[in-house]
Amino acid sequence: MPDNWKWVRWGDISQSIKYGYNAPALENGRIKMVRISDIQANEVLWENVPYCDIDEDSIEVYSLQPNDILFARTGGTVGKSYLVEEVPEEAVYAGYLIRTRYSSLLSPRYLKYFMQGSLYWSQLRNGIVATAQPNCNGKTLGKMIVPLPPLSEQKRIVAKIDSVLGAIGK
Repeated sequence: MPDNWKWVRWGDISQSIKYGYNAPALENGRIKMVRISDIQANEVLWENVPYCDIDEDSIEVYSLQPNDILFARTGGTVGKSYLVEEVPEEAVYAGYLIRTRYSSLLSPRYLKYFMQGSLYWSQLRNGIVATAQPNCNGKTLGKMIVPLPPLSEQKRIVAKIDSVLGAIGK
């Protein structure tokens, strides 16, 4: 690893690691509630996202904002992640998801690309609790190690990956 990079724990670079809001999905309601099943091919299918009832005081706690990363914590999709790039309408996220937030000193796209790599998946497999429904909790996510370059290098890495993916049509 280059000298100006460092190993950090996910929990040390996150502003928050927060479980989602538990409520039944509704056809109508106060606010949209994104579930892992609403995320397909790295996009939220907003037209399919149900509503939920939530008290006004809890909305800020569970609201989605650009650059949040959602992480599936249970079931067959455990470990699946999604980088929120836009929130076209007010939304919260469901209970089987974990939301992580970062300071502006980190590139969420760099972290999202990290979550597609072998180091992330091997740490996740080692931290999964094997039950009828495999799951991974916020504590396990917070303990994961991440190779962290300076922000300028994170941005260069993201630009290079975006360029390569664009060239191959992904």
